[in-house]
Amino acid sequence: MLLKVFMAILETFIVFGFGVFVWKKGMIHPDDLDKLGKLTLDFFFPMLTFSTITSSFDPERLNELWLMPVLGFGLMAFGGAAGWFLKKFMKNRTPERERTFHHICAINNYVFLPLIVLQNIGNDRHIALLLMMNVGSTIGFWTIGIMTLNGGGSWAQSIRSIWSINLAAVVAALVVAFLGIPVVGPLAKAIRSMGNMAVPFMLLLIGIALAQCWRRIWTHKFDMTYLTLVRLLVIPVLIGAVLKLLPLPADVLLVTLVVALMPAASSSVLVARRYGGCEDFAGQAIIITTLISLLTIPLLLRMFLGEAGV
Repeated sequence: MLLKVFMAILETFIVFGFGVFVWKKGMIHPDDLDKLGKLTLDFFFPMLTFSTITSSFDPERLNELWLMPVLGFGLMAFGGAAGWFLKKFMKNRTPERERTFHHICAINNYVFLPLIVLQNIGNDRHIALLLMMNVGSTIGFWTIGIMTLNGGGSWAQSIRSIWSINLAAVVAALVVAFLGIPVVGPLAKAIRSMGNMAVPFMLLLIGIALAQCWRRIWTHKFDMTYLTLVRLLVIPVLIGAVLKLLPLPADVLLVTLVVALMPAASSSVLVARRYGGCEDFAGQAIIITTLISLLTIPLLLRMFLGEAGV
């Protein structure tokens, strides 16, 4: 299990490395990150969202599959609630760093890394369940995830801040799925092709952003150590304890646990830059939590599932 998780994490860092390479070669300038980040978040990601939901959400199986989106959203709601309380114990609490801490507690790497891990330790059934969970996770990301970064304010301000083309893509995809509206073949393929560009292009840009902050990797050691413990141990153990009390099928439990154990989302640095968080703090969290998850993921899977989980 350790080797499989290592290979999944290595794949992520290899793409980060490609980002550093294109930056060093002058193919992408740091000043371009805002525009390219907007392209990724507001164009490629909505395509990925629409394609994923319309291809994996079958309304006729709603009675069977409603649980996965609820669990995906629930994981983020639980992390958001925990983060709201735990951020009060940070040592260096600027508004931007506090909001970023809260965001990372709520939002982890819920798509890319668990997909790779489940491809190694699971089967097609687990992948299908993960894609169904992604419906709820996507809604959670563009609601709870953005609310943690928008600095608070009234509910009206929060609603205005979270409404975006990505949330519109979720709504449009659910409407298409529920009403059975056909998406013509060439259009569906084009949307899927552009959506497939979202994750690798995002990781490429994150590699560039990380290259600019790696020298400050251990700035404010206490807060980074604290966030790492919270994101990789405290929140997953609490979630795991709750999940074990629920009458969940074994495959649902495995998928949900794998997602719950994931490190900080790779997209955190881009959304922090876009929505008012601390880009450096998010970049440090991505590197450190992803590396340390190499040990915590198999350890906690073994703890909750025994030999079956490894």
